[in-house]
Amino acid sequence: APHPVTMADDDHVEITTFSLPEAYVYAIPPAATHAGHRADSWDVDKWLKSVAVKVTMRGSRGHIKLVCCESGELFAACPLPVDVPVSTVVEPVIDSSRYFVLRVEDELTRRHAFLGLGFRNRDDASDFKLAVQEHQSRSNRERDANVLRAEYDEKVAEKRKENEQNGVDTASQPRGITKLHDFSLKGTISVTVPGRDSGKKTSLETGDGKTEDSVATIAPPPGAGRMSKQSDSVSATPDDALPPATDEGWATFDAPKEDETWAEFQS
Repeated sequence: APHPVTMADDDHVEITTFSLPEAYVYAIPPAATHAGHRADSWDVDKWLKSVAVKVTMRGSRGHIKLVCCESGELFAACPLPVDVPVSTVVEPVIDSSRYFVLRVEDELTRRHAFLGLGFRNRDDASDFKLAVQEHQSRSNRERDANVLRAEYDEKVAEKRKENEQNGVDTASQPRGITKLHDFSLKGTISVTVPGRDSGKKTSLETGDGKTEDSVATIAPPPGAGRMSKQSDSVSATPDDALPPATDEGWATFDAPKEDETWAEFQS
């Protein structure tokens, strides 16, 4: 059955997941066998209409739209189902990867017919098939999410009823949310903190506000006075960082003496 139109779907923007400017529609005979349709019985050189093909999605609804290449008007539409496999309305033929059988339908009168759809290139046919399968995958994900949501709401309702019977005030919980499970820590928990004093245990204070063991402390960062001394020592330049004196084998770049001869470079 086609997916009913809802106000939530109308609020969404229509998205085109596949578009091809030219494909071919065929008037097809009934399937000769239960295995499916065969394209070799269609006389593929004599198509009924040349159309542009679009696969669109709007909310949870999907459509295959066949638009007449000559007039630009909608020739036929194939609504994609949500609750049943998409293969019930889009069926590949058994003897070619470029041809499909579509169940087109008038959404106002609910009248339907079966048309053949053919592509010139196998790549285009493969992209069309992937777009249709993506709609199926999305529908499956939405259906699974709705099932999980319904199960969660049912468990929350049961938990709320249980709390009311036990006298638990749900309104006192944060934002009035009914928690299915209580993961808060009870009592005093001892935690071993590794480090210099490895082996000592630290007592964590829990919801009851009581602690029995003394809490082990870790040395704090150095204070301001210590940091200033450290910065002073860093700013001082050590002796081994000074450049060596000139009499320790280092060259000097002084002006030449009068008795020294300099070469002349001519061009």
